Amino acid sequence: MAWSPRPEPRCRLAIGSCLEHESNRIQVVELNEDSRSFVPIAEVEHSFPATKLMWAPYGGKLDSRTEVLASAGTTLNLFRLEEDGQMKMTARLANNRRQQEANLRQNGLGHFAPLTSFDWNVDSPQCIGTSSVDTTCTIWNIERQKIETQLIAHDKAVYDLNFSQKFLFASCGADGSVRLFDQRNLEHSTIIYETNPVVPLLRLAWNKINRNYIATVAMDSSGVTLIDIRRPSVALATLSQLDACVNSVVWAPHSRNHLLCGTQDGQALIWDVKEVSTPADGTDQSRPRPPSLFVHGAGQEVYQVHWSSTQPDWVALGSAKQVEVLQI
Repeated sequence: MAWSPRPEPRCRLAIGSCLEHESNRIQVVELNEDSRSFVPIAEVEHSFPATKLMWAPYGGKLDSRTEVLASAGTTLNLFRLEEDGQMKMTARLANNRRQQEANLRQNGLGHFAPLTSFDWNVDSPQCIGTSSVDTTCTIWNIERQKIETQLIAHDKAVYDLNFSQKFLFASCGADGSVRLFDQRNLEHSTIIYETNPVVPLLRLAWNKINRNYIATVAMDSSGVTLIDIRRPSVALATLSQLDACVNSVVWAPHSRNHLLCGTQDGQALIWDVKEVSTPADGTDQSRPRPPSLFVHGAGQEVYQVHWSSTQPDWVALGSAKQVEVLQI
């Protein structure tokens, strides 16, 4: 799922299907102000389920009267939503230079290592970073449709990637680490957190307002781990509700302190991390967990959550058979 960052139309949401075969779809829906319901305005086929959807940042160089939507699957895909409601694919980018060359020779897509996630660099909107099961992170210049940088980022599969500033991005993966990279010096990276014993880290979210905070989610583990990058190696706090495992996490786009989570037991939770602090001795000793500010029972497992940047009181919850939009 992905909310459009544009102020008009007021509520536009991209939704991807997740079917266990190659034929999937992406649909764009908008809020009908008269009926107060969401109606489809565009739809396009997508090979395999999209692991992530994201609209182009609003106000960047790519800004125009049409919108650009990116998706990840076996390739990084770019679609343009035309004014007449048609969605047209404008680029299909393979993760590996050699794969791209083979693709040209074969005149077909072939087989590619799946992309697990990606992020759009808001400060440099011509750049998208992708993560892959082949242990790499790739920085694309989508205007030129060329790879700027590709590096082996982890010892095992990379599951997520987030930009913070123009040159900084973080990634997490199956090796149980969160790593910080600076594109100006990619010969080195900083491991800012590691699970012990090793547990794969599936998702991370970097706070765009308080850039010191990163939230990450571990496989088959309860709650969300909060990291302060100024104090590497030590978890700042663990946020959990009834020890539920978390599938998705996102920071509020309008607040430095609020975090939205979707859980396996069918809840949407909002946490306020304002009062969270590290113990004076710097250890990760157990401490009182801050209470959740908001709890919503979705009735079924919540796989994805997304917080609207244009309507900060709207959140979307994605489940197996429906998308629920809440005003909070």
